[in-house]
Amino acid sequence: MFTENEVAMMIQSEAILEIVEGLKKEFLGKEAPYMEIQNHDFLSLILLVPAIGVAYANANISLKEELNLNKKARKLSMGGYFIKKDPVIAGMQFLIKKFEPWEEQFLQALKKIMFRLFDKEALVNAPSAPDASFVRQVLNAPYIFIRFLSCFFLNNEEDIVRPNKMQAVELDKVKSIGEKLGLSDIPLFLEFCNTFSTK
Repeated sequence: MFTENEVAMMIQSEAILEIVEGLKKEFLGKEAPYMEIQNHDFLSLILLVPAIGVAYANANISLKEELNLNKKARKLSMGGYFIKKDPVIAGMQFLIKKFEPWEEQFLQALKKIMFRLFDKEALVNAPSAPDASFVRQVLNAPYIFIRFLSCFFLNNEEDIVRPNKMQAVELDKVKSIGEKLGLSDIPLFLEFCNTFSTK
C-alpha cells in the first residue's frame, strides 16, 4: 500500500502529472464539474481503481468493502481529512456511480503510470530458481512492484506473503485487471494470483 509521501513523489514526474491532469480534466468535466480535487488526490483515485474493480466484481460493494476502500483513500490523500470530507473518497463516490464506462480509461492511465515507475521487461525476464518460494520471489522483487500489488489487491501489505481467500468472481477480476494493466506476462503476478484460494 502506498503512503501519502510516495504519491507525492510520483506526482513530481512531469510525465505522470500530464497523464493525471488529462484524465482528471476529462472525468471531472463529464461526471463532476463542480468538484475540486488536487492532482495528488486524483492520482490517489487512479491508484484505487483496481481495488474498486475487485470490490465491484459482483456488481455490489458491501459495507466492509466500502470501509476498506475509504481506509485506503485516507492513507493516500494529501494532508489527511479526518474532520473535513476527503476528496479522494468524494471522487471515488463519483467514479463508482459510473464505474463501467470509466474503468478502462482509468486502467489505461494507471498502466502508463506504472511503467514509468518500474521496468516491466526486467520483471518478465527475471531469473528465478525453480524451487524459489513465493516469499523469496517477493523479497527479490522491486519494492515498488510489491507496493502496486498490495495497493491494488490487498487490504494489508503484509498479507502478500500469507494465503488469502476471495470469491471466484473477485479472483477472475484480479486476473482481468492484471491483463488490462499488462501484468499477466509477469511471472510474479501469476504466482501472486496462485496464492489466493476461492471461497
